[in-house]
Amino acid sequence: MIPSLRIAPPGAAHLAADPDAPHTAWFEGAREQLQVATSVVGLGIDLTGAQARVVASRSQLAMLAQALGEAGSPHAAALRDYLEPVRSWKLRTRSLPLDGPLIMGILNLTVDSFSGDGVGRDIDAAIRRAGELRSSGADIIDIGAESARADRPALDEATEVDLAAGAVAKLVAEGHLVSIDTYKPAVARAALAAGAELVNDISGMTLTTGAAEAAGRSGAGYVLNYSYSVPKRRPDSPPSYEDVVVETVAWMERRLAILAAAGLARQSIAIDPGIAFGKSHDEDIQSIRRIGELGTFGLPVLLAHSRKNFIGSVNGRPPAERDLETHVASALAYAQGVRIFRVHDPAGARRALAMAAALITGEPGQFAPDGTSWPWRAGASAAHMTNAEPDKAAPAGQRW
Repeated sequence: MIPSLRIAPPGAAHLAADPDAPHTAWFEGAREQLQVATSVVGLGIDLTGAQARVVASRSQLAMLAQALGEAGSPHAAALRDYLEPVRSWKLRTRSLPLDGPLIMGILNLTVDSFSGDGVGRDIDAAIRRAGELRSSGADIIDIGAESARADRPALDEATEVDLAAGAVAKLVAEGHLVSIDTYKPAVARAALAAGAELVNDISGMTLTTGAAEAAGRSGAGYVLNYSYSVPKRRPDSPPSYEDVVVETVAWMERRLAILAAAGLARQSIAIDPGIAFGKSHDEDIQSIRRIGELGTFGLPVLLAHSRKNFIGSVNGRPPAERDLETHVASALAYAQGVRIFRVHDPAGARRALAMAAALITGEPGQFAPDGTSWPWRAGASAAHMTNAEPDKAAPAGQRW
């Protein structure tokens, strides 16, 4: 599968040094219009490959989008989506700004989660765990009542409806912002009626569009998760990709068209590359290495990678000992534009992503010293400070 448009953005360091750093865009089809439009705006175009390739700054891409629009090119709207990304994720009753990291804390109402942290069907235990997640930095509580593991049985739909809706209602009453992790339309409808703000659908609409339609009807948020096959079933033979990232972008493009036809607002959709959903561990790593290319659509990107088995292939440790590597991957993904992170350890994620945000999206001067952050005597030298005490204690916001 080849997407009609795929864009690789410049790295954060390159952009920090040069706001006009080039983006690389690959276009499929409509070559004549592309040749004319690039000529009009003074851009070069490489036609030697299977897709036309254009290397241009953001301002040049904006001029190209205008020229393509005037020529009636199908690429114009897609290019504008990239240039005008969603800045705030619209949920059912509120919107979440995307100018910094958002943490989605995992709450499994199961006893067979791969990470071994499920609370089972004990609603009181779920409430306690949700409180812990929130106090340690979670913005969203993502409730799942059925394990996504292919080797665990599917939960009866009626049982899942009762369990999920009851838990959602209790957590909403406690003031939590709740996401429902389900691919079943009835569960999605019940959870939304109980107060859930968004649907996290791991199926990628491989079974039905019902969960997405339920989100659309209620004005809720929706997470489109890449999935090679239907939930809870491993394909008979291993998936084969020529380029896993290119094919993921193409898969997303087709599914996003379905969501638009179903009436979901662009501002309500987030996309997830589906780590561990029909990819080898190596392909999971490739997907995170190039996750910035999912920014092609201008939509918020969610990364659900916490403690997953690709990390075990790197560190050789069980799920409970994979949080450090999870946070390293989160920080690297943040540098590529990812803003939503589904994790088991919100406290560690919050710390790692605060540092990533300071390095990647912090403004010059944001951490500069001020009048209260110079704790030593002016003109002090090592020799005369050997036995001296500071004039005052270093402030909590130490900046020297």
